[in-house]
Amino acid sequence: MKQSRLLVTLALGLGLTLALLWMLRGPSGPALAETGLASTPPSLARQHDPVVITGGLLSDLTGNPLHDIFVYAYRGTALAQIPFQIDERDGSGTYVPVEDGHLDDNDELVFMAMDAGGWVDDPSLDAGGTSITPTYVITLTDPLSNTHAWAYVFHSGDITYSVTADYVSYDDGNDRVISPGRYSFGFNTTHAFRNYLTLGDSSLNLLDRDKVRVAGMITIFPVSADEEDVAKRGVHVIDGPVRVTRVSTGALEVEMTGTLVTSTATLFAYRSLAVQLAPIEIPGGLVQIIYHRTSMDWNERAVGMVYYDANNPAGVTVDGITDTIITTPPTRWTQVTGVTGTVVNVSQIPAGLGGTQSTYYKDDADFDAGDTGDHRSYGDAGLQVDNPNAGAYTVLGHTYFLTGVTPNVGSTYVNYYDSPIHVSVATFTPPRRYVYLPLVAKGY
Repeated sequence: MKQSRLLVTLALGLGLTLALLWMLRGPSGPALAETGLASTPPSLARQHDPVVITGGLLSDLTGNPLHDIFVYAYRGTALAQIPFQIDERDGSGTYVPVEDGHLDDNDELVFMAMDAGGWVDDPSLDAGGTSITPTYVITLTDPLSNTHAWAYVFHSGDITYSVTADYVSYDDGNDRVISPGRYSFGFNTTHAFRNYLTLGDSSLNLLDRDKVRVAGMITIFPVSADEEDVAKRGVHVIDGPVRVTRVSTGALEVEMTGTLVTSTATLFAYRSLAVQLAPIEIPGGLVQIIYHRTSMDWNERAVGMVYYDANNPAGVTVDGITDTIITTPPTRWTQVTGVTGTVVNVSQIPAGLGGTQSTYYKDDADFDAGDTGDHRSYGDAGLQVDNPNAGAYTVLGHTYFLTGVTPNVGSTYVNYYDSPIHVSVATFTPPRRYVYLPLVAKGY
């Protein structure tokens, strides 16, 4: 039974009769206050965005077993369990496959915004023959369109996970992430860079590799490094139904100094979005970096795809024939599209990086013995900077994987990057019900 609160006004005198005059329901949380309606269908249309909520925002559930926490959404008038996962982190904040099996403040509840549903002011769920209400209601708002959707967090030992959908998975043997029908990408066996990418349902690998070029000086001696100088030291992965979390450690030995520089990169892969937190270390002191570049180079199977960026909205065809494009100011996004799918990369250039920044682009099928990989360039694009400022930077990159040939949509995805979905978490309070009884006064 739905919880209720009974406010009884005592009846005085003879002829006491119980009669229900009316029922008043009050708002149970900010979601209803925002809509002003007792029941609202979802209107939010963002298909790529995840919802990530730290355990500290779910304090009423802190310490509870993870297997007793569930997320539901309304499909029409019925509650349905949706795909979700809870990723654990240790005391240092590192994502770990297993910690203590209980919700901690730094753990993360994850689901897709597209799976959220409508708002109902009095939700309830049968759990072991007992009607329960959610512990939390989560309100999602798209700031670009002011549209909304909702999800409900329930807690019960009588519920089991019943969703069969698995949006993304991890192939441990090949160090690959797979989203069926959308993409798969994988990493080199011994080095930290990607060298495998398929789009849509195709099995053709379109990627030569991710490239890094660094040139500098140690006192008066020139030094350089590329992606093959960064060894893959370790990888551990959390593979859930909503996202794959891949934590990798790379090591670079700095020439002439014998210094070993290690860094950790965390990648989150969702149904059609990969989020990469990539550290960039620009040393100072005796080491001076003169040139730094990161780029993504396709291979000959990508011939016929079209490249776009903010400075070149009309696009150029990837065909191994040199193009002249506008490279300044550096673009925040690039897009490559073809019959098997589309990739849109969006990032924010770190504040303080300084130097002379520009877009790097090379489409040249001539053999280059000094290059790496296939020694050719097919739409190789990224960011390059001359004489960057020393410091530690983190680049947050979003890669969107779209199906089929797509026109220039880069600015749309920059807006998504810059305007993430607003998430509001509120403790659910069952709506109050007031029952008023007649007052009979005699003798006045």
